[in-house]
Amino acid sequence: MKPLAIVTLAGAIALASCATNAQHSGRAAPVREALAIPADPAEGVAKLLAEADSAQGDPQRLGTILAALDSLGARAMPGEPDPVAQWRAKAVMPDTPPYRGRVLGPAYKAGMINPGATVRLPQLFDGGRSARVAVATPGQAALDFTVLDGEAKPVCPPAKARTRECMWTPLFSGRFEIVLMNPSSNAAGYYLVID
Repeated sequence: MKPLAIVTLAGAIALASCATNAQHSGRAAPVREALAIPADPAEGVAKLLAEADSAQGDPQRLGTILAALDSLGARAMPGEPDPVAQWRAKAVMPDTPPYRGRVLGPAYKAGMINPGATVRLPQLFDGGRSARVAVATPGQAALDFTVLDGEAKPVCPPAKARTRECMWTPLFSGRFEIVLMNPSSNAAGYYLVID
């Protein structure tokens, strides 16, 4: 083969490779942008868990949501069941690696509250460090949600929420209580995120 033909062939291969990479990057936007994840990790994880719960019949979308969840570094709370492990078996994960987020990331808990029932979760938070708690429900249920300090005073105003976040900076390290109540006549699933 002549040198000019080799150079021409090499140039054509390089251009084809560039076109393929451009198509690939245009097709698969970074996961964070495609799902419009909130800048706050706790709120983002809560919303993504609720979205993943609703995307069980769509393996492609479920994979995209799980990749976004991975990018936030979220993990199940120790000793709690992890629905994400089951969802991974159904998901088709995207080819594009997810945007890398926080190193430690928030912890999450999946749960179900019976009609009229209340769930109380005591948690320790460090003084002087920003604390966040977020809750999201996959259905239309609106749970009553609040966080109480050691004297049972609300840290954030109590609110009815499908997606809600409470953010504060404790003055001292101590025990707080996350309270979720289901005022409806139907059982309600929820995803709670603590950061």
